[in-house]
Amino acid sequence: MVGTIDPKYVIGEVAARHGIKIDAKDPMMAVVTMNELAMMQMITPVIDRIEAAGPEFEESYLKTQRRAGLMLSQEVRQAAAILRAEIQTDIEKARLNASQLILDVQQANRRTIRLIWRAVFLIFSMVFFLFGCWIARWL
Repeated sequence: MVGTIDPKYVIGEVAARHGIKIDAKDPMMAVVTMNELAMMQMITPVIDRIEAAGPEFEESYLKTQRRAGLMLSQEVRQAAAILRAEIQTDIEKARLNASQLILDVQQANRRTIRLIWRAVFLIFSMVFFLFGCWIARWL
């Protein structure tokens, strides 16, 4: 609850600030007490209402926190789904690129093998031709 005013403190402050000496039986102290009582009467219901509203604020805070948590988890799930889809697309593109690269390498290897076989064929053809010419010379 609200604290009370210390009369000694009030008497000391009045003396210090204004140079007026009053004592506890001074009628001015009765006015101070009346002001204190009036303020307590006005403030007490306000304090009671504030204290009563505390649990409501806490409940609202918890609801808001839960909602924020749900919204955050939904956004994280959506972002993860988008990221997963993008990664899947990148993997598919990489697979297609790798397949195309393998086909290109195989084609290059086939050309090289064909050229080697053509060279071997030409060399054997020349050897057989020269061998035929050499045999024809002796006949």
